[in-house]
Amino acid sequence: MLDISLVVMLVEAGIFLVTLILLNQWLFKPLLGFMESRDAKLEKELKNVSNNTNEAKKYEEEIAKILENAKSEAMKIKKVASEEAKKEAVSMVESEVSKIEVERKSFYSQLENKKIELSKILEANSKELQEVLSNKLKGIA
Repeated sequence: MLDISLVVMLVEAGIFLVTLILLNQWLFKPLLGFMESRDAKLEKELKNVSNNTNEAKKYEEEIAKILENAKSEAMKIKKVASEEAKKEAVSMVESEVSKIEVERKSFYSQLENKKIELSKILEANSKELQEVLSNKLKGIA
């Protein structure tokens, strides 16, 4: 039936052990070493990514602060420029109003002088006008 030979079994066990030792030396150790080095590289890269992410966040915060400062500075400059423009506009309007007021007073004084002149002319010519009017009315009637 079943014939078990102790010698064949020992030889097979020896071959199996030698095969395991050789596989361990040539295959498993290099493969495990490669996997460990790859894991170490991945770990290192993850740390670098984490550091870069933290650094990027710091830069983003710094950029946000710079932008905020720039916006507030721009608003201050805009406010100052707006106030200066308003002051300049008010002074220009006041200047023009005063010029117009001077011109208006001059015009009214000239108008008053013309009025006085016309009144004198009408008074001087009133008798002549009355005569001309009475002659015309006589001619119509």
